[in-house]
Amino acid sequence: MDALSNVSNISDMTGKLSLHCSGRGNGQRDHIPAAQVLYSDRKLTVTEEAGGGGQPTILHFQSRPTVSRVIHWQAVLSGEGLYVDIPQDLLLEGSKESFVSLLEFAEEHLKVVSVFVCFYKNREDCAKLVRTFSFLGFEIVKPGQALVPPRPDVFFLAYNFDRDSSDED
Repeated sequence: MDALSNVSNISDMTGKLSLHCSGRGNGQRDHIPAAQVLYSDRKLTVTEEAGGGGQPTILHFQSRPTVSRVIHWQAVLSGEGLYVDIPQDLLLEGSKESFVSLLEFAEEHLKVVSVFVCFYKNREDCAKLVRTFSFLGFEIVKPGQALVPPRPDVFFLAYNFDRDSSDED
């Protein structure tokens, strides 16, 4: 599948996520109760909604950084990329550790090449999010880049896994 049709599919599928990084953007979430458990341990549960018909897969991550705290992330898995929707609410305590678990899962189990995060530019905590993700190794994706949908109101940041160094471990 070429990059342009991939972006189109991502646009269709992320319309189901809360941010709508590249989808309908109407604030409505299509809830599909057919999610299957892909992975589960005491700290992380990952469920998937298979896209079917050439559509990307939607993944739901439920992380438990502490016994009493549960943090949810939603993402679209398309080709070698994982597109993570940053929730519109301010991030909870433990979110950073939870997100690192998501990154580790993406690298070790999904074997993706890149993880993209997306959030609205007009967020109250936008600058803080950019700093936080930059600290984790993410870089701002320039507008017009073929792997992300054209959304001038949304920040996309990308993290690329270094496959050569991970093979040496």
